[in-house]
Amino acid sequence: MENKQQLPNATIILIFGIVSIVTCFCYGILGLIFGIVALVLSKKAIELYNTNPELYTGYENVKAGKICAIIGIVLSSLYLLFIIGYLVLIGTMMPWGEILNQ
Repeated sequence: MENKQQLPNATIILIFGIVSIVTCFCYGILGLIFGIVALVLSKKAIELYNTNPELYTGYENVKAGKICAIIGIVLSSLYLLFIIGYLVLIGTMMPWGEILNQ
């Protein structure tokens, strides 16, 4: 009977990856934070798995979490850029120059 251990943080990586997608529309900040944390943790878990793959299980959770984290980071970045562009556009349309020159 083989005694395999669960990869450390495999479930947390999957949860953070999913949460990064769910929270990507919270101005992009929360999605970026959860996605980056999931990527860092998944890198460490993959390195640990690659050193001795027969000892660990849960690699599928790490891969799925990493994919979700990448999707969450991309969506969060796009939404954050959209918000910044929107604020710049609104800022250029406001008559701040006329108010300051009076």
